Amino acid sequence: MPAQRYSYTAITLHWLIALLLAFQIALGWALEGNNSPELFARYQLHKSVGITILLLSLARLAARLFTSRPPASEGPAWTRALAGTVHWLFYLVMILGPVTGWLLVSTARVQVPTLLYGIVPWPHLPVGRSWHEPAESIHGAMAWLAIGLFALHIAGALRHQWLLGKPELQRMIPFARGKATGAAIGALALVGAAFVAGQTIYPERTRPPAEKASPTPTVAPATAVVAPTTKEDEAAAAEADEEAPEDTAQPLADWTVASGGRLGFTARWNGEAVDGRFSRWRAVIRFSPDELAKSMIRVTVDLASADTGDGQRDDSLKSSDFFDVGSHPSAVFAARDIRHLGGDRYEARGTLDLHGVSKPATVRFTLRIDGDKARVTGTARIDRTAFGVGQGEWAATDAIAAGVDIAFSFNAARPASKPTVR
Repeated sequence: MPAQRYSYTAITLHWLIALLLAFQIALGWALEGNNSPELFARYQLHKSVGITILLLSLARLAARLFTSRPPASEGPAWTRALAGTVHWLFYLVMILGPVTGWLLVSTARVQVPTLLYGIVPWPHLPVGRSWHEPAESIHGAMAWLAIGLFALHIAGALRHQWLLGKPELQRMIPFARGKATGAAIGALALVGAAFVAGQTIYPERTRPPAEKASPTPTVAPATAVVAPTTKEDEAAAAEADEEAPEDTAQPLADWTVASGGRLGFTARWNGEAVDGRFSRWRAVIRFSPDELAKSMIRVTVDLASADTGDGQRDDSLKSSDFFDVGSHPSAVFAARDIRHLGGDRYEARGTLDLHGVSKPATVRFTLRIDGDKARVTGTARIDRTAFGVGQGEWAATDAIAAGVDIAFSFNAARPASKPTVR
């Protein structure tokens, strides 16, 4: 005897895919608007749900091809042909829709890695950028086709159940009995709830904020390397040595920055603050409050160590549209003009080399010296557009503000002072 109900596997896959499709269609409409952290998060969820639909649809297709199912409903040839067409077009939408979305991500100008639900890495397709525009057109068409198929599918099922008196819903809805009115209302309510969720959901970040994030195990927190560490650093220190006096009340000293310091930044994306930090940086500091004219500061930042609490956004920062770490791996701030502003407040005027551009920059900091130990905290503000950080659609300042605030804090030590012999 032919089966009168679909298998539990087919029923489970049918409803999972139906709910995800309703959610995904609504979420797709919510992807409009200005670039913002919320929009970025919605895109990441949209990609994750799309790949999930693709995998479930392939499983559903296999179940359809290799397991028994109830016989098709009787009726005019045209209705049976229409039902069959709707079903196979659904498979087209459920497979081609996610595949074209996958192509869009793989051929995008800004290559953002895909992490399914922020956890599982998903590779890009090895195709050229010429696929982008066709994929974009087909992807949009699949969304509208899915809406039409949804309407036809639901209308067909209700027609068979109530107008023709055929127990269609009992074959696919669990626990459906009789006319299955309650089961039908419940199923429609679930699909409607999935659609509403797709319009309103905002994925919470699972990682903690950048300032609370745990550092990479192989890198000390906000690592500040004892200077000098490179030829450029050594040259800067040697030049300062030549200018240093032989005997002063408080001679110039090389200050060693202790691990555990912080170099952070804050950008504004549609008015919302996005905080981050650089986990790898080093500093050459030759300083004496009594010899400011002879003092110097040089800080080198590893731009690839940017951490905003979102791995996909961090990868975007490394791309050519932002830091372009492949061509410009480091940013360097160097200052010799250090001024006392009163009390424990100072100002360092120098240059910042970032993204292949060198511009004047000023850092203000507070310095508290206790013997041979020091505590430093400071701030600065830079205009990212002046350095070309933000290309293409990101060059405009309506979404991402031009001003970026820098904040830092660290402890430092110098060699123990020796009394001057006269």
